[in-house]
Amino acid sequence: MLRFQRRSYWQAAVFCGLAASLIPAASAPAFAAQGEEDEAAPDLSYSTRIEGAPEGLKPKLQLISDLVKGKRDYPTAAALRRAARRDIEAFDEALSAAGYYAGKADFELVYPDGGGDPTVVFKIAPGEAFKVVEYEVLYKDEAEGRPQTLKEAKIKTRGKADGASLRAHQEAFVTYLLNNGFPEAQIVARRAIADFESGEAHAVFVFQSGPKAQFGKPRVNVDGKSDPSFIARMKTWEEGEEFDREKLTAYYDRLSKTGLYSKIDVHAGPLDENGAAPIVVNLEERKQRTIGAGLSYSTSEGPGGRLFFEHRNMFGHGENGRLEFRGSEIEQSANVKLSRPLPRLGGEAFGNAAFTNETTDAYNARSLELSAGLSKKWLKDKLETRGTLALETSNVRNNGEEERNYLVSTPLSVIWNSEDDLLDPSKGFRAAFTVAPYTGSKSFTQMDFSTRGRVHIGKNDLVTLAARAALGSTYAIDFADLPLNKRYYAGGGGSVRGYSYQEAGPLDADNDPIGGRSKVEGAFEARVKVIKKVQLAGFVDAGSVSTKAVPDFTDEYFIGYGGGVRYLTPIGPIRVDVAFPLDKRETDSDFQIYIALGQPF
Repeated sequence: MLRFQRRSYWQAAVFCGLAASLIPAASAPAFAAQGEEDEAAPDLSYSTRIEGAPEGLKPKLQLISDLVKGKRDYPTAAALRRAARRDIEAFDEALSAAGYYAGKADFELVYPDGGGDPTVVFKIAPGEAFKVVEYEVLYKDEAEGRPQTLKEAKIKTRGKADGASLRAHQEAFVTYLLNNGFPEAQIVARRAIADFESGEAHAVFVFQSGPKAQFGKPRVNVDGKSDPSFIARMKTWEEGEEFDREKLTAYYDRLSKTGLYSKIDVHAGPLDENGAAPIVVNLEERKQRTIGAGLSYSTSEGPGGRLFFEHRNMFGHGENGRLEFRGSEIEQSANVKLSRPLPRLGGEAFGNAAFTNETTDAYNARSLELSAGLSKKWLKDKLETRGTLALETSNVRNNGEEERNYLVSTPLSVIWNSEDDLLDPSKGFRAAFTVAPYTGSKSFTQMDFSTRGRVHIGKNDLVTLAARAALGSTYAIDFADLPLNKRYYAGGGGSVRGYSYQEAGPLDADNDPIGGRSKVEGAFEARVKVIKKVQLAGFVDAGSVSTKAVPDFTDEYFIGYGGGVRYLTPIGPIRVDVAFPLDKRETDSDFQIYIALGQPF
């Protein structure tokens, strides 16, 4: 609680006010009733005006004023005055909270010269905002190795005396304690001592740090199949190192991202005799098996759907198995994925088997791919590195010609992902770079880069501005020798909206897409929340495909534009978009419709 202390030269005023409060109160209401009853008027209407409020404070005063908000009617001027006095008390507190410790608020009822309803005029005399010239840190207990000043805790101050700034400094200080060896640190109090002659203040923060501690052993309690030793090996700290709440948060996040648990509680337990804090972990497992389905639609790809079965934590060590089928008019696939966390590595081992059948204007292809690899997480699990070994065989047909390829690839990826949700991220961004050397019946190398992010504007994320970009290049092979199903294409719901699937690029004599050795794509989308669960969106997508190894930014660009609606549901937004090609060719449709679950990026 923020408290204010005045210097001794104010004590006389305080004493006089206290003495006045001890005068028998019986006569006061009678006097007020006699003086104000004459002004009583039934069904009294009124207006309000606030004068003299500092810039930025007036909206806050309007929010806390019952009279400004017009919550109720007041039958008499006396009742109106009583309500105004209550508002004045709230205004005085708001002035102090904003750093105007000497500020005063008053009011008067102003009647029009010709008679009529009164205006309640609030008069604010804020004075100058106080400046904090000294910050003092006090502790209620004894301990060694703790900071004695805000500067030692690497907290920058700007001398502001408002409550929000003081609270922010105090919270930053206790966070520093928690992240530097004090798991029991807590805030006790804060106060500002104001000198009304100089307009300066002295801020005092009081904490209780508790003893300094090291990380102890995990104590795991699991309601489910998980092996406690597996949970313990996932820890993000080493026993005996200085306690750091950030590492405890990273451990919580790591457990959460497994998707295995419906309830997770991680906290430091009481210190043992050696000054070590055991980490108590209480977990409740989700149901291990999930069956799910999804539907989608686009004009060029037709209706689509997927069906999946997932089995989590199969053997108690976080193993995950997933069988998924996808189907649309142009592509059908079956995919089996297996993964197992590797706590000591800080990553996972994974394997995948996929069969895909594609029937597009560019080619018809059947392919089978087997892959396995390792991944490792870095920097609080936001950075991921992946290495994969993949074997692929494919049969590709086009214009009566058939080509069979056998390829071995070793993709290496670096991925940064700070997004907070898969289907509807509200913060963070994602960037990925992959280099994939291929050898076998053909030899070449592909490099891909993609990124996406978003910013929010306005209260409650009223407006969202989102963008994405993608680049792809193929080296060490001529365009004519590059397999059709390894070429780059643009167009479709996940690429350039407004153009048919794969057709935002060069076409052959039969108006079929030929693809390219490289591509560049970009998109921008603005989303506006019109009501709580509905967003309206407008977007522009652009892309170019080139037969050259490196994207040629002078090549023809295909631009699509349009708009849509997003209905926000607990499982993600349902998206409906309508897009148009900017420079429509004879072979292009007038528009494209896309229906899917999740934001496009």
